[in-house]
Amino acid sequence: MRIPDSTTTPAATFVKEVTGEATRRWGVHGTDLGCPVRLADGRVAFFFGDTFTSRGRSGTGWRSPVMLRSTTTDLRGGIEFDSAAGGRTAREILPNAHDVRESPDRESAGTEFTVVPADAVTIGDRTYLSVVSVHSWAAQAWPTNFTYLAWSDDGGEHWHRTRARWDNHGGSLDQLWTMERHDGYVYVVSSAFDRINPGGMILRRVPEARILEPGAYEDWGWDRGTGWAWGQPATPILPGPVGEMCLRQIDGTWVLAYFDPTAYAIVTRTARRIDGPWSEPTVQVAGGGWGAADGTWAQIYGGYIHPASTRDELHLLVSQWNTTTGDPYRVLQFTTPLDPPVTPRAPTPTTALPLRVPHRGNGIG
Repeated sequence: MRIPDSTTTPAATFVKEVTGEATRRWGVHGTDLGCPVRLADGRVAFFFGDTFTSRGRSGTGWRSPVMLRSTTTDLRGGIEFDSAAGGRTAREILPNAHDVRESPDRESAGTEFTVVPADAVTIGDRTYLSVVSVHSWAAQAWPTNFTYLAWSDDGGEHWHRTRARWDNHGGSLDQLWTMERHDGYVYVVSSAFDRINPGGMILRRVPEARILEPGAYEDWGWDRGTGWAWGQPATPILPGPVGEMCLRQIDGTWVLAYFDPTAYAIVTRTARRIDGPWSEPTVQVAGGGWGAADGTWAQIYGGYIHPASTRDELHLLVSQWNTTTGDPYRVLQFTTPLDPPVTPRAPTPTTALPLRVPHRGNGIG
């Protein structure tokens, strides 16, 4: 798949592989995702998806999600982990049915192949984690059952599942979350989580104190009479299809990093305000073929921003999985300077949607 001409030169440089042998002592060898959040005590927690004690995405010790912690302050030397939720072995921090029947039809919506983390936010002494109940990796239109919130008050050691839940009604754009705090609100950008849905991303907000109340979430939407405003039905703010996302505010700039399956790349956009307008995407890590020597990386996804990132040094966590052999299945660290935000003309919604693209098969969880 061809990367657009305006973004053919990847901006980010490789730092190191942060999982694998370095995390094997906690039973975390083959794994992916690694979305990070700063805990109340200053440490950074990293949430990983389907995790195995052996290399690759197979073998023994399957659990998800798991959590590791880090106190690394000099990110230029690479992220190092210090501890795991669970002690000597990183345990599965939330219930997971591990139903391997792979039933992609809508009628079997109760099956749960796995549970994967999406993003987290810390408010006071409590960290909230958004997680997705994955119906089937074999499905396209119905890959998730629902998304819900869990919380921890003890640095991520123990987690409590809440009743705050958003069901997938078929292509729902509230399934895959990324969230960030600002001025008393938690802002949520979300999508459908299936990488072929052209519906794009929607924006919502909720008062911090009401994060566990689904009815308190307010949509950002467009109306021909009033334009863009809060409280109107959600209107996509950016086009799809889209993979994993990470929204952060860095030095007064909103930064959105995500996997773009159309460009086959990890890209970033910036904005001065959460409601946009957003800059055009910048390719940070470009996808390519296995064995390529052109600066591309095969079968990448993810794209999570480390909370200690600055405008001069943005650090990204990118997953890589060889779906043919199962190995490597790992998380990589990249770094890049963040370009100044561009202020394009504010978008006006249109009925024209991006064309659907084939599923690349490089894994979501």
